Amino acid sequence: MTDQTTSPSLTARMATYAAALRERGAIRTSTVERAFATVPRHLFLPGGYYTSGRFVPVPADPGDDLLDRIYSDTALMTHVPTSDDAAGRYSSTSQPRVIAAMLEALQLAPGMKILEIGAGTGYNASLIAAITGAEVVTIDVSEVIVTEVAKATERAGEKNVTALTADGYLGHPAKGPYDRIVVTCGVTGISPHWLDQLADDGQIVVPVAHGGFHPTLAVTRDGTRLIGRGVVSSDFMSAAGPLYAWPDGQTSALTEPLPPQPLITWENVGPVLDGDAYYDLWFHLGTRTGRTTRAYIDGLDPAQGMACLHEPGRGTAWIQRTGHLHHVGDQAVADDLKALVHSWVEQGQPGIADHYAILERASDNETVFYPVEWHLREDYQQH
Repeated sequence: MTDQTTSPSLTARMATYAAALRERGAIRTSTVERAFATVPRHLFLPGGYYTSGRFVPVPADPGDDLLDRIYSDTALMTHVPTSDDAAGRYSSTSQPRVIAAMLEALQLAPGMKILEIGAGTGYNASLIAAITGAEVVTIDVSEVIVTEVAKATERAGEKNVTALTADGYLGHPAKGPYDRIVVTCGVTGISPHWLDQLADDGQIVVPVAHGGFHPTLAVTRDGTRLIGRGVVSSDFMSAAGPLYAWPDGQTSALTEPLPPQPLITWENVGPVLDGDAYYDLWFHLGTRTGRTTRAYIDGLDPAQGMACLHEPGRGTAWIQRTGHLHHVGDQAVADDLKALVHSWVEQGQPGIADHYAILERASDNETVFYPVEWHLREDYQQH
């Protein structure tokens, strides 16, 4: 970073921002903390960001109120589809807590060559470059976003980020092989092209569709097997094309509200879950049944959690942070969810990082490698 990008007050603010992420546990190492404390996030906003349906401009010299927002643990939407927006899609700078957890999972080291799928604002690629001191190739299908990333990295004085327009599914073989590949959009599985471009001992950190959201996995080779380890709860905007193709028997989140129906509530079915513990339960449900998804219905507060079991034409049952279970339709669906919640509690409430997946491509016709088997940490070695 150039000396012109930061003032003494901004330097202190960025150090506080990084320290807060470390205190929360998202940052675990001094190298990642140093990157957050030195890469100026406000320079990676293409003129501003969207909040509550309005655009908030970010000038070259933002005031304290804007900086408070930017240097907080908040995702900032930088593009929404509009008639005059050539990007034609959503784009954002992700929640710093999630960025930090993904960077830690990458286990970056100086000199590593990195490929990023989904350029975003260029902030993530610049954080990586600050850690590795080596070239980071970031690709995006949108020429508008790639141009903005190139301008942002220039503003920030980062010379090791190369932004290119390319299809994320195909990767960028010309610059490979890569020590690490990081994906910043939700996908349903691992592109075989990424594996072709990954070093033998490399790792892919990627948000994979699972149970109605996009938790992050760290994917490595284990002999002839492809193994995905749970990393962190996250939710990303979905990729397009073959990166979001669904295998038979699986579906995406039910983003449209269900028709109004009488809700039946069972109180205190599960524990009250604060923070990330609810996502641990949600993730675990997704490893146990493909009926797990996210659905909306009048009468339930989405802030309390919308993880559910859903069987089209039969019924839907939700478990929320309060521990209450709500259901419509066939009570048998609610009984199944209750049993799964109790099983998770009896197993000690395993977290996302306690789960592993085996990823496979069922046939040559499949476009990606999907998670096909899930295991807890203690039984992983037996499979």
